[in-house]
Amino acid sequence: MTQKFEYICEVYGITKVMTPQEAFKEGWDYPPLMGSFGVVSPRTCGNCLITETAWWALACDKKQIKDLSNKQKETIQRILNESNYTTSSMINV
Repeated sequence: MTQKFEYICEVYGITKVMTPQEAFKEGWDYPPLMGSFGVVSPRTCGNCLITETAWWALACDKKQIKDLSNKQKETIQRILNESNYTTSSMINV
């Protein structure tokens, strides 16, 4: 049984269901092979810029949460909730 996850690109909004290995090969910056679940870091596909991520806005642009876009705030909330739904977001194939 192979575990697949739903991957969501925070920049383009692309959603794909694939294994962590498939995502890594396609260039996705996503746990479990890149970073950790529940920790704010980029959640991107292989085609977008890290400079457009919520992580970049916080870490590099030094923005406060209140200054983020609604989309960035939603991304951060989704990331922080990952540890709560990680097992439920797995798809067994």
